[in-house]
Amino acid sequence: MHPLYKRLGQRLKQERHVRGLTQQELAERAGLTTAFLSYLENGTRKGSLDAYLSLSAALGLEFESLAAAGSQRAAATGENLVSLRGLSAYDTQAVRSVVRSLRRKGSKKA
Repeated sequence: MHPLYKRLGQRLKQERHVRGLTQQELAERAGLTTAFLSYLENGTRKGSLDAYLSLSAALGLEFESLAAAGSQRAAATGENLVSLRGLSAYDTQAVRSVVRSLRRKGSKKA
């Protein structure tokens, strides 16, 4: 199996966790089975382009963002990912809004 599939699987899992989704929730949103999503996340199976596009859309991402080689920046820089699991939809949106605001503020200083 090509290492690309392993990296895609790791990114899928990372993005799913960031959004506080279970495998079942993400699989349902993407129209896939939970077992197939598990195989993809573990890098033990290849998905079709359509499967990866569906998963990207279900995560609210562009496929390019999911597949980007540089997307492991958080791990490389030691940044911590914070799970929003357990928060209400309202609280999750509030946290994301604050993060976007801080990013904009930071980019204005640069």
